[in-house]
Amino acid sequence: MTKFFHKILISLLALSIISVNTGIPAAYAAMVPTASVIESSQAASNRAKVIDFLNRAEVQQELQQQGIEAEAAKARVARLDDREVAMLAGKIDTLPAGGFVGAVIGAAVFIFVVLLVTDILGFTDVFPFVHSHVRH
Repeated sequence: MTKFFHKILISLLALSIISVNTGIPAAYAAMVPTASVIESSQAASNRAKVIDFLNRAEVQQELQQQGIEAEAAKARVARLDDREVAMLAGKIDTLPAGGFVGAVIGAAVFIFVVLLVTDILGFTDVFPFVHSHVRH
């Protein structure tokens, strides 16, 4: 009887050791290039710059006049890829320091056009009046 008990105990112990070892994924370590860390930091900075621009009262007013809700524009900025966000942030950087109303309107119209083009291409669904030509 004790041999039978030992066989069962050893079998259960072996089964538990095997199940514990198979449930843990292997960890892989690698060097992270400095350029990728800088690009990631720059992308986050650009995204924050565009969101801050959209939070300005005169920009939100212009967006509302164009029929765009500020929250929808912010959600769209969150879905843009890093290259598109960098382009928008660069456009914001070229605005005059005083923030002329015409420049703000121009930037808001530029953001509207970017959102409109991405809607037409089927990447987003911000505007209900745009019918995408991309088949799903």
